[in-house]
Amino acid sequence: MAYFAALLARYTDEWQARDVDLDEVDDGIGLVEFIREACEDEEPDTAVVLLEREDAWFAVVRLDLDEDPRVFASDLAGVSRSGYADLLTAGSLLPVGPDGSPVVEPALAAIPEEVAAVEADADLDEEAEVELEDEEYTGPSTPSGPAGDAALLADFGRTAKALISLCDGRLTPADALSEIAGWLGAAEELEAVR
Repeated sequence: MAYFAALLARYTDEWQARDVDLDEVDDGIGLVEFIREACEDEEPDTAVVLLEREDAWFAVVRLDLDEDPRVFASDLAGVSRSGYADLLTAGSLLPVGPDGSPVVEPALAAIPEEVAAVEADADLDEEAEVELEDEEYTGPSTPSGPAGDAALLADFGRTAKALISLCDGRLTPADALSEIAGWLGAAEELEAVR
């Protein structure tokens, strides 16, 4: 499957777009530096990176002037398995429900009873060993579905619900990104670099 990434930068009321190669960016901090360096001489009011993995998922990273980056991903499990997991800080993205609010599942629900009992027992001898039957516990699996800041386009008139609705499978990731660029007023700019 192929990846596509574009950087949209807004200077006053004008958007500029360019396709970008994120393969050399290692993590979220590197992505912020990359965005700032990629934006010509002047820092934009807003920069948005649109990233897609063909037929699998899309992600939106927004960086405003003097703010921390905000990230939304259409499928947390897909992003977590990709080469861009560290770049999108997939480990810190929380799954979100249909209204955009975080969905937090109890952490111990997926832990086998043997492990939970050991963690709860503070009086255990330091040398005590816990043997799990059949296989080692590797932690809860990463949930599928949207994750991150679903309200990152609210000031462009798009609710969290509107962004999450793009994740329902009716649109391809490429079409979802085109829709998002249209919301921003940068559809033509995105299409020019595709």
